[in-house]
Amino acid sequence: MKWKIGNMTLDVLPPVKRYMNAIERHLRVDRKTRARIMTELASDFQSRRENGQSDETIMKELGTPEEVASQFNAALSAPSVPSRWRWAFVVLAVLVLAVALVPMLADQFAANQAASIGAIGGADGPTAIYVTASPSQSLISALPWLLGCVAGFFLPTWRDPHASKGYGFSLLISGLGLLPLCLVAMELVIVACTTELPLYQLGTICWALLSGFFTNGEWLCAAVLGWACLARSRAKKNSGKDSKKI
Repeated sequence: MKWKIGNMTLDVLPPVKRYMNAIERHLRVDRKTRARIMTELASDFQSRRENGQSDETIMKELGTPEEVASQFNAALSAPSVPSRWRWAFVVLAVLVLAVALVPMLADQFAANQAASIGAIGGADGPTAIYVTASPSQSLISALPWLLGCVAGFFLPTWRDPHASKGYGFSLLISGLGLLPLCLVAMELVIVACTTELPLYQLGTICWALLSGFFTNGEWLCAAVLGWACLARSRAKKNSGKDSKKI
């Protein structure tokens, strides 16, 4: 089959055409630049054929369509396109707000909390608030969920999987989401060291904290925080290796 690229016509098989179309789809440049790149690729492809290389060998040497396109995008400083998966955090935030604002669900949540443990003797302040949330505090309990969603949405890895900078905002927001849990844990240690709490009460507090870690959304903040630290560390390590090679 014939394939016309600019002023050049290339005789290609369906696999080659799919390969070239995939490269063109991944290019993040204007139409004129895209046409010039595809013309150069077609010319290079044709010259390799004339040198006796098969289509399969040429495509293997060039690399995957994503790799070929990324090389041109990097060379031309093409703007990156953020991954669509980051919008999952927006959907999650909307769902969390809906659950927190629906009166019926808020009343049910309050009833369940009323049947649970009350304020624990000797553990006031943040711990009492953490384990005895009232209906008016449903939005406060949803705050870690929202902070985790915001931190996850702004992770630089959605724009560049190899980004080594720009993690400060996500680290700050996810850290703020974990702050209430850290305060409660500190108070629990102080109470356990300064008072003689029965073992069953101490176990009840620890179980309440563990349950709150998952139901209040602190786990999401912890996951985003760990993700950001790991991605930044890995990107810096890879950039250090690349600089040594150079």
